[in-house]
Amino acid sequence: MTDFVEEPFIVISPRRQHKLSCIFHRKKSPYIDEENREHIIILCHGYMSNKNGVFLPQLSREISASSTKQFHSVRFDFHGYGESTGRDDWDYGGYEDEAKDDLRSIVEYLRNENKKYFIRALIGHSRSGTTVLLYASYYDDIPLIVNVAGRYRLERGITERFSKAQLDELEKNGSFVLHTIKDGKFCITKQAIERRKNVDLDQIKKIRNAKILNIWGDKDDVIPGDDIYSFDDQLKNTKKTEMIIVPDADHCFKGKEKELINIIQLWIQQSID
Repeated sequence: MTDFVEEPFIVISPRRQHKLSCIFHRKKSPYIDEENREHIIILCHGYMSNKNGVFLPQLSREISASSTKQFHSVRFDFHGYGESTGRDDWDYGGYEDEAKDDLRSIVEYLRNENKKYFIRALIGHSRSGTTVLLYASYYDDIPLIVNVAGRYRLERGITERFSKAQLDELEKNGSFVLHTIKDGKFCITKQAIERRKNVDLDQIKKIRNAKILNIWGDKDDVIPGDDIYSFDDQLKNTKKTEMIIVPDADHCFKGKEKELINIIQLWIQQSID
């Protein structure tokens, strides 16, 4: 017998009216704090992924073991991904929009849906590791932030990701279409690439109220290892920041999912005030 149910729901983003596809992973015996609140953790997927990608479903199940406080979780597709609408509005450089529109919409929906819900943490992998920290720099209203393999220097990792033919087409036509096996076509434009390069991650130094955990695998061939030190340095004035490097883990923590989840689970349990 499982200790949870999973309920799909839709959130409409107020600015562009995107339909964001979500899953509420509801614990049957949730932790209830002294203010009679049930705690929720929001899980955010990475680039060219979705709410059921890599380790997110397993993290939903195991974010709280049966012997610890039980937290609900919500995972969702950013606009243009998975089952969410908004592909035509998707932007390779749209980190700030994803933080201010998509993620903010989910946070506000949950807060307005039921006063007994308390959003305990945001967890982001890869692209959304960066996004959850940007969210915290704008709002700083979530106690715990976990950045798993996010990128700090967004001007890097662009030419490495695309082929010479794609970059030649970009130079010639100003855009190219990226074809993916599962999710179809994504348009990459010169403007979007410039927008990504110009996202200012130094602004995360404004975060004061959140406790932050940065995690990186030392076999990550997507995100350079010095990025995690840049995050750690910019976050030194937060309430608390920690950095954990997982030996032999790649960018998606393949084969290391359990170790990653144990790290996050323990840190969240210990960080409850």
